[in-house]
Amino acid sequence: MRLLYITTKVSGAGGMQKVLAVKTDYLIEHSDYKIDILISNAEPGEEVIHEFNPSINFHQISPAKGLAYFKSYSKLLKNKIKDINPDIIIMCDNGLKSFLLPFIMKKDYPLIYELHVAKRILSKGDGLFKFVRDKIIFSFISFCSSAFDRFVVLTPSEKEEWNLKNIVVIPNPLWFTNESLSRLENKTVVAVGRHVYEKGYDRMFEIWKKVLDKHPDWQLHIYGDKNIDINLEELANSIGINENVKFFDATKNILKAYHEASLYLMTSRYEGFGMVLIEAMGVGVPCIAYNCPTGPSGIIINGYNGYLIDDGDEKAFANAVLQLIEHEEMREEMGKNAYNSSQRFFLPEIMQKWNDLFTSLLK
Repeated sequence: MRLLYITTKVSGAGGMQKVLAVKTDYLIEHSDYKIDILISNAEPGEEVIHEFNPSINFHQISPAKGLAYFKSYSKLLKNKIKDINPDIIIMCDNGLKSFLLPFIMKKDYPLIYELHVAKRILSKGDGLFKFVRDKIIFSFISFCSSAFDRFVVLTPSEKEEWNLKNIVVIPNPLWFTNESLSRLENKTVVAVGRHVYEKGYDRMFEIWKKVLDKHPDWQLHIYGDKNIDINLEELANSIGINENVKFFDATKNILKAYHEASLYLMTSRYEGFGMVLIEAMGVGVPCIAYNCPTGPSGIIINGYNGYLIDDGDEKAFANAVLQLIEHEEMREEMGKNAYNSSQRFFLPEIMQKWNDLFTSLLK
């Protein structure tokens, strides 16, 4: 079976790139799949963090800029797909243009839309204009989404939010099997993600300041690509926590960071899934996260493998961190539970769901 994945890029350290690399490698190594990846927005000079299987065929299109973009994109995409001639197409591009694939190809191939972001990320802005624009955009998206053979989301809450007849829930897989767990002994807390507004690091710093009032010997380590528009080092300095916050670039060896941590924190404003949560749990690190839309609630069981905090409640979040810092036995018990919880995202089980989906579309 020949599969074509369409995505914006494979470079960078994003979760979608990692998941794509893991899934396609598994399909090639464990089944009779041939994989093509079509890149529609490649940026020169970007580092490819995640390793892809060498047997994958990569393709690229470069649409014209400006007003001619959509016409150029449609023509180039259609021609490239016909050249590749896949059995199934999986769209992993979350831009608005991606929703038009069924109308570009006119149902010549079975089509799957694979959504990796929360619904609200598809539109940004504030005020009345945003409200009206969102109504138009989401009506357009819902109409187009129903034209795909299957619309795949990552969590049950997203399934309820989209409310489509063709919707299927398949979570992201845990991409590693690990027998070595964190000892949860270091006075280190970790967070992973790009330096962007939606990750809510400004909220994390306010919480961390409260924690340091009682435990000034603990450190917060943040791993992720920096952003010229958001200077987190400057923010940490202005709050007075810079001595207890360290920044690291995105790394291929993120497991080392989890192994050295005793807690994982997530203060995102919204998450499509929360891949980093199951990664941390995969090495036995308990997680504390805001109950933001839509990922953490499908991963964290409050009081069992971590804490799920009402979104925006800084005091409750800080208290949860203090609870696990000050009670080692509780931290260890939650760490064991976190590891056990992560196994429901075991790669072979998740990939069997994908295999079943592909097979059903070709019957």
